[in-house]
Amino acid sequence: MSFPSSYKFHVLGALLAFSACRSSGGATTPESSEPPAATPEQPAKPKPVSEKDALKKRDDLPPEQRALVLVNNEERWIDAKAAEEAGYTIVDLSDTWTPLIFHEELSPEGQPLPNRYRRVFIGLANDQLDSDGEPLEPGDKNYLELYGISPALSVIRERFLEDVNSACHDQESVAALSAIETVSYVPPEGLKKEAKKLQKIKDDLEKARKKFNYADWDELAANKAEFADGVNLLKKRELEKPAMAAVEKRLRCEKLLTDKSKHTEGLYDDAMRVAVRRFQQKHMIYEANYLRSKTVDALARPPIDADYDSVVRALRERVVSAAGIIEDGTGGTQKVPAINLVDEYNAEALRQLGLTDVQSALAFFQRHSAEEFKTLRAAVKLPARPDYYGEHMDLSIVVDRGDVWYDLPFDKDGSFKPFARKRYPSLTLYADHGGKKIALARWRTTIGSWRAEQASDGYEYFRYKGSDVGARVIRQIISGPVWIAPTSTPIRSLVKTKTVNGSWTKVVNYDELGPGYLSAYGVVAGYFVVPGENGRPDWDNGVRAHGSSDYLSIYSANGFSHGCHRLPNHLAVRLYSFILGHRHKKIAGDQPVNLTRQF
Repeated sequence: MSFPSSYKFHVLGALLAFSACRSSGGATTPESSEPPAATPEQPAKPKPVSEKDALKKRDDLPPEQRALVLVNNEERWIDAKAAEEAGYTIVDLSDTWTPLIFHEELSPEGQPLPNRYRRVFIGLANDQLDSDGEPLEPGDKNYLELYGISPALSVIRERFLEDVNSACHDQESVAALSAIETVSYVPPEGLKKEAKKLQKIKDDLEKARKKFNYADWDELAANKAEFADGVNLLKKRELEKPAMAAVEKRLRCEKLLTDKSKHTEGLYDDAMRVAVRRFQQKHMIYEANYLRSKTVDALARPPIDADYDSVVRALRERVVSAAGIIEDGTGGTQKVPAINLVDEYNAEALRQLGLTDVQSALAFFQRHSAEEFKTLRAAVKLPARPDYYGEHMDLSIVVDRGDVWYDLPFDKDGSFKPFARKRYPSLTLYADHGGKKIALARWRTTIGSWRAEQASDGYEYFRYKGSDVGARVIRQIISGPVWIAPTSTPIRSLVKTKTVNGSWTKVVNYDELGPGYLSAYGVVAGYFVVPGENGRPDWDNGVRAHGSSDYLSIYSANGFSHGCHRLPNHLAVRLYSFILGHRHKKIAGDQPVNLTRQF
């Protein structure tokens, strides 16, 4: 097994990170935030292009030089470069869009530095490749928004055109789903026990009804409060039956539950769990793989409404990337309210492109062919960014560890007993401007704690894997990072099975190793190191702030890491794309790991 390469950036100047305990205060400042000195000879600035000239029709231009704009409710093609010089932002809507971390850059000598994972990222977004970079099986879809890979606009276009006359939404199913909030999960092996439990409740209710001479169970529950829970439980179970049938109908209609799934009707089995997970991935629902409230609500909505939400989310990532912003309303405090440039700019882009509702989005996709989306770009006039934005910003990260427990999470009998946390870990990105620290974004993250590790004797032991405290600096940002599995990693975790050329076979598990959205480091990682002093090198304790596909654990009360600070992949992409877009940097390009293991 050979380990592939990762794409490396060096951040120039010091971006400091501070991992703070709850009682700690203050944050460190960068060692240096001065931009490189200007060269003596500055080229003359070109004459600004007026808005009138920029908006001239240019149907003669090739696709790669033009941009779409809406003028007086009429679409037209204009010169993209002229529009940009006139103050417009060019938003890439093409099938080859990637966030900044996967752009193909140039070396200082002007030589191209190919980004190997870019091909896979684009293939995943376009439903063309699987996670290993191999061609996707015919008819398969990826649905990877939850893992940081926004679908291509042509993929969403296909959904719109399929769902405009969809039969996946009917009033009977809506009524059944609207009557419940959640569907109770009963594992297949617990069905007999559950049936006995419900039958006992029925027997007890009937016995009590006769004893007190009530007409029915409702009257019994109204007069004898101790029987109300049993009556309500039976009612809930009865309502769940038609709701479960409606879920099955919807998932089959969306081709998420197929005849190959080996699903047993009315049973929440493994096939149903997989289908629900894919539905959640398709519609970016952060919820466990059960029929909880968000998932049930989404199942009751028309498919085309969900398609429009996908348009809003897809455009948001592209606007964030084009505008070089990150503030999403999470960075404020009680004293200083947060601003939300992400939603503000995205709403403005939607308005200027005429994508304000389902019908306008449908008309947009009907006007523009799949061929046009191969190169489509749009021009929008966005509000001015705050004055603390610049080419080279003074940025810092603070990680607040929240409540920290050092005691073993077991009771005296050896049963797992996690500690209650009232304050959770958070990662905050700050901009230092004019002597003030401005919180740009604040997100939940993870810290280290007690974790199981396999020792050389083959047994697993609990070991405390804490997160560093103190000043750190991010020298390197790696897109498509590779995780080097230690020798203690069980061989079974380095192998997976998949269909290759129609045969079920074992292959190397690059999902775990990377590069890839499921890997241990996600799609991007920043390396936290202790800055060296007096000629000594930096010291790397292995702590990273990186993306993760295990998004539920990040928001879980018991979500811990081995010391790293995890973020959902799409937020990690935003974070490091923003940093690289606002810091002087050196692009090192693909870095082969040059490590081979045989087994």
